[in-house]
Amino acid sequence: PLDSLLTFASNVMSRKHEFEADEFSKKLGYGKELASSLIKLQIENKGNMNPDHMYSAYHYSHPPLVERLNAINDPDVAPKTE
Repeated sequence: PLDSLLTFASNVMSRKHEFEADEFSKKLGYGKELASSLIKLQIENKGNMNPDHMYSAYHYSHPPLVERLNAINDPDVAPKTE
């Protein structure tokens, strides 16, 4: 039971860091490139593009593609403009 709890906590933190990294890339102006790269990786790896939310929250250390693309396209995260 403790192992399951620690695994879940570790995955939550890992997913949080992935979203933060994606946000940082978008703020630097690389949102479109990041989205394109994530799609290419997903196709190459033949991963599940939209897994069950509860399953992915427990078993995946990275957010699913759909969640990452939604976060990248979030207008509340503005890209850097110069």
